[in-house]
Amino acid sequence: MPLFPVVRHARTAATAAVFCAAVASADTAHLPIADAHVHYSHDSVELTPPARVIELMREANLKFALVSSSDDRGTQLLSALAPDLIVPGLRPYTRRGELSSWLTSETNLAYVEALLARNRYATIGEFHLYGSDAELPIPRRIVELAVEHNLVLHAHSDADAVERLLAQDPTVKVLWAHAGFDEPEEIGAMLAKHDRLWADLAFRGDVSYDGGLSEEWVTLFTTHPDRIMLGTDTYTPERMYFLPSHAEASRRWLSNLPADVAERVAWRNAHELLMPHWDANRADTAAEAVCEPYASEAPGVAVRAVEPIVVSQAFTAVVTVCHADLDITSVSLDARMPTHGHGMNYAPTHTVTQHTADTYEVQVDGVVLHMPGEWQWQVVVRSDGGRTRVTRDFSVN
Repeated sequence: MPLFPVVRHARTAATAAVFCAAVASADTAHLPIADAHVHYSHDSVELTPPARVIELMREANLKFALVSSSDDRGTQLLSALAPDLIVPGLRPYTRRGELSSWLTSETNLAYVEALLARNRYATIGEFHLYGSDAELPIPRRIVELAVEHNLVLHAHSDADAVERLLAQDPTVKVLWAHAGFDEPEEIGAMLAKHDRLWADLAFRGDVSYDGGLSEEWVTLFTTHPDRIMLGTDTYTPERMYFLPSHAEASRRWLSNLPADVAERVAWRNAHELLMPHWDANRADTAAEAVCEPYASEAPGVAVRAVEPIVVSQAFTAVVTVCHADLDITSVSLDARMPTHGHGMNYAPTHTVTQHTADTYEVQVDGVVLHMPGEWQWQVVVRSDGGRTRVTRDFSVN
């Protein structure tokens, strides 16, 4: 979500020097787009169903989208629904309104650490951080976590904070949200100075006027063709519906660039930065790792919530049936409190997300646990061989 910058050099379509370069312009009408700046936060989840968001992304012909959300539930919902399309980022905000409070909040830090222990991501961010605040203990810990978990930092920051983040570890990489809202010459100077810095152009309406490009922007793209990527920034619910139109507008101004540069900015730069991290990290969530504690059981069953459980708030759980060499026909999840003799007040919905020779996975949406205490997951696995019931004990604080 942007904090709107002060416009230091006012430009209009009438006064901008629109540059129509004499280059081999790209045919971009069907060019895939990687959107490196999408949020699906709690208010967006309430207003736009996950399936509709995925429809909008596919309508935009997105190759993939880097999604981070306040809170993390929206990211996990989209990731579970379209793992081929979503690259998850972990935002250190539990709700909206934490843009400045997160960097001194032990609660937010604990939230990040808990989710890193449970889920896998490609980035930490987008987070807001300026100047010397990058030296505070919690931002420093975020840098440590990024290195420890093989993550890129997605920083909505000024140049000063970006340089401070990069200086804290010689291996950390930074994706500079909105390119700092700086001018092309300043962006280029930062990219030339730091080979571990990339920039997204989310919410940068100044890049193009009427589909043209100024000479300054063309110079930036052609001087640093492998360091800049696109983004929409869906920081309010209604902006989710901008995804297709933003992609189409980007294709228009990308047509002013050489074909290879247009492709790099459109999707290849984001792919080369983010995918090595995501591919390595998501391998840790392979079925073998999930099922390892249940290696002696046939079938083993793992149940995990994809976000922190909050009493009386709906969340999503994932059930993985391990060593599923059975001819499984269905898997269902319920939850009960054994000492109270009752269970959930609402019936969740079940969606099969994986069915292989080794695993059977079900996403369970709309799980609501209405009081704290000792609970028990109750999983029923049905197959041609009969019915198996498996329980897992857990606590809700």
